[in-house]
Amino acid sequence: MAIKFNLSMTDKNAIKNFEEWNESYVKKYSSESHYASPSFIVRYIEGKRIKEVARLINAQAADNLIELGCGEGHILEKLGQSKITGVDLSETSLKKAAERMKRAGKPARFVKANVEELPLEITGEKFNKIICSEVIEHVQRPEKVIGEISKIASPNADIVISAPNERLINRLKSVFIKLRLFSLLFPGVSLKMDDEWHLNTFSLALLKKYTEGKLKIKKVRAIPFWFCPLYYIVVFELCLCEK
Repeated sequence: MAIKFNLSMTDKNAIKNFEEWNESYVKKYSSESHYASPSFIVRYIEGKRIKEVARLINAQAADNLIELGCGEGHILEKLGQSKITGVDLSETSLKKAAERMKRAGKPARFVKANVEELPLEITGEKFNKIICSEVIEHVQRPEKVIGEISKIASPNADIVISAPNERLINRLKSVFIKLRLFSLLFPGVSLKMDDEWHLNTFSLALLKKYTEGKLKIKKVRAIPFWFCPLYYIVVFELCLCEK
């Protein structure tokens, strides 16, 4: 049975139970199920998202790069050589990410932490390349994640954040379900992810709301196409207007 998360619990118990809750869904919805999906449509879209994130972050040898919510390391694996740190709350995901990077011959440091409250090991550094892809829809307080990103970003940092366009995704799912094509085209795909693992129903407008006054938009990319934005990938820089 899935662990139910109770937002009314005390902070200490909420964090503990959130970790258990998150771990249960990591095991239920392994990211490998997307990248190796039996659906060629899902494989195409997820592959395009990863490639675009890697292209936009443009990791170089001199960069100090961090991915918050690195999962099983699928994005990190695609990056150029740089100083790499991966952060995730899931022990299962971190082990897989470490194995993936070892196989790829790319050194990386992995830290287990909640991205809403990063440890001193992370906040004691500044990073000029920051990735947070398909994470903020899973967290309790997206505004805290944005605050942590602002805290660890160097003044010239490139920050790449992506999130699903949940309402459009669900509308399209409904159409395919009514046409009785969903199970044929998307085998193994959940009918509505925001019923379970997604705590927030994201859109570009909501992402702009959470980042207002902290991060400034440089570029927006729609995946897979501009006319069908199932995911938004946004490149930000620090908003220095108040400093």
